[in-house]
Amino acid sequence: MKIGEVARLSGVSKDAVRLYTRYGLIQCTYENAGSAQYAVYDEEAVEMIKGIKTMQSLGFKLSEMKPLAEAYQAGTLNTATGRAALRAKLEEIKTKQTHLAELAAQIQHKLSSPHPATASHRER
Repeated sequence: MKIGEVARLSGVSKDAVRLYTRYGLIQCTYENAGSAQYAVYDEEAVEMIKGIKTMQSLGFKLSEMKPLAEAYQAGTLNTATGRAALRAKLEEIKTKQTHLAELAAQIQHKLSSPHPATASHRER
């Protein structure tokens, strides 16, 4: 199927399909029509894009998905690999949460002081 149909069936733009193709997350073949060449995708591309959208909703970057997509395309992706990727993302999120909580505490401390560090001399 052509890129427009893949985009429509998967709920993304043609540009997103092109981006996923460039990243190697989905595969296509190229066919010639006279002097023009166009990408042709199989039905698996639609399913892959739906998976990409799910992974993005979980906070994964496209670059983080590439090894998983490659393993899937090679037929070597298994439950353990998927769970390991999810655990790693969860740890990353927990680390960010801790960091953000520390920043929030620092800001709260600054706001509760009589002269916050961000106040200008005229405001004091």
